[in-house]
Amino acid sequence: MSGSALHKNPDPASIPCYRVVNSKGELAGAFAFGGAKKQAELLETEGVEVVDGKVDLVRFEYRRF
Repeated sequence: MSGSALHKNPDPASIPCYRVVNSKGELAGAFAFGGAKKQAELLETEGVEVVDGKVDLVRFEYRRF
């Protein structure tokens, strides 16, 4: 369900859905706006390091809601 919602994001400039990674810190392989490589680029522009397609959830303050 969350993947569907992200793909239907009506305003990606204001709703930064590229920040969403899975519970292991893995990027979305089928990222809606250009694939995992584009998602990694967008995250890295915000200072989030992506290593081997993953984000270190502890380092970048993952909080379970």
